Amino acid sequence: MRNCSQKVSMFIAALCAASIASTAGKRENKELVEVQSTPIKTAIRYEFSRSVRAGQLVKAQEGHDGVLKRTYKVVYENGHRVKSQLVDEERVEPVPTLYLINRSGFSTSRGSFTRSKVLVMKATAYDPSPATIGPHATGKTCTGMHADFGVAAVDPRVIPLGTILYVEGYGLAIAADTGGAIKGNRIDLCYSSKKVADGYGYQMVKVHILRTR
Repeated sequence: MRNCSQKVSMFIAALCAASIASTAGKRENKELVEVQSTPIKTAIRYEFSRSVRAGQLVKAQEGHDGVLKRTYKVVYENGHRVKSQLVDEERVEPVPTLYLINRSGFSTSRGSFTRSKVLVMKATAYDPSPATIGPHATGKTCTGMHADFGVAAVDPRVIPLGTILYVEGYGLAIAADTGGAIKGNRIDLCYSSKKVADGYGYQMVKVHILRTR
């Protein structure tokens, strides 16, 4: 009986081993549909409008991001992704946020801009006359431009020279000059009138850094 029992045990063990081997060799495949969504960032755009007052900023359109949806047929084998096939693609275009601005200030042939960033800066004003700057004033900026309304003095470490700006309450400007007192988060706005410049004082303004590309 002992020998019989031992043979039965060995037989059962062999069956279990065969079952395990059979299970281990069996592949479990699954085919699923997966959707991947990738946001498309919106832009902030500025356009000129005659209906907007000088230095004013009017939001004409609220923007929102777009999305790119890709649908894949995916095959998994024993829990591992082994195959992926693109079966559909849908693109919803972003809608830009649109601001309307006045053309007053720096003269440009461009019809629109996009925004890089907005800075809140401490602003002062000046006029380029010898009475203000000194007897040796040439009326020229450090970049060679004529100093007039639409020219701003900046710290080039904060705003690179040549940058197009929109200063709320002032208008379109170009960073074309520097000044001994214009350091850090400061901006000096040129006016053609000494009286207006003297009455400007100190103001906190929003400066929109515009992209030209």
